[in-house]
Amino acid sequence: MSIPQETDSSRKVISQQPMCAEATPAKTNDLSQCPALVLVGGMGTRLRPVHADGPKALAPIQGKPFLAYLLKMLADGGVSRVVLCMGYRARQIEQWLADQSFGLDIRCSHEDEPLGTAGALGLAYSRYARGERVLAMNGDSILRMSLAAMWQLHTARETEATIALAHVPDTSRYGSVEVNDEGWVTSFLEKRPEQIPGFISGGVYAFESSLMDRVVKQRCVSLEREVLPAQIPRGLLAFKSKGYFIDIGIPQDLARAQSELAAVVGL
Repeated sequence: MSIPQETDSSRKVISQQPMCAEATPAKTNDLSQCPALVLVGGMGTRLRPVHADGPKALAPIQGKPFLAYLLKMLADGGVSRVVLCMGYRARQIEQWLADQSFGLDIRCSHEDEPLGTAGALGLAYSRYARGERVLAMNGDSILRMSLAAMWQLHTARETEATIALAHVPDTSRYGSVEVNDEGWVTSFLEKRPEQIPGFISGGVYAFESSLMDRVVKQRCVSLEREVLPAQIPRGLLAFKSKGYFIDIGIPQDLARAQSELAAVVGL
């Protein structure tokens, strides 16, 4: 089943159909040709008191869904290809997308059963990006950073995986990430009650196809609890950013986004 498509100069394509293998571009160092896999299947359970009518990615921020700000940021950052990893109430996201234009080629990847965060990325990769280097990101947070600079670091260091780290004044809600002097992640620390500043996962990643091929074989797997910790001995490079960061997973931060996000993203 497909929803309406646009094929004019906006280059927006909304499709649930896998690309044929011969149409998939070869691995490239060009960020503009890199597929960005975005996790938008979250239910937003903790947001139910203030947003009970749809998926978390459509939580309204000054009259626009959070996803609109994320897609605008991707387009401004030089990305042209996006795959939305859908789960909960996917049809609502599709219906909203049908009337939008961000200058992006947007594909929709549906999971028939919950696969975990990495599993959803692996499914989207197997359908639309097999053999390619990819960006991956959470669909409920925004880190204002240079995607091009992270991409350049990832390719220059020839690493299998790079994670963007956001600097926050209080890491107690998230847990923190430790990095050595060479820029490699050494550990993920669990949440602690102490309110101290530090670096946390910014929810943006660059992955080589070799890593994604392993994820596909595992099928149902968590990015945060399984794939990333297991990647540390293989090499997980950190891209540190002190740019604006927000995660709308709780009502307090959704409220904060109402007064901040439009100015940050420029939407």
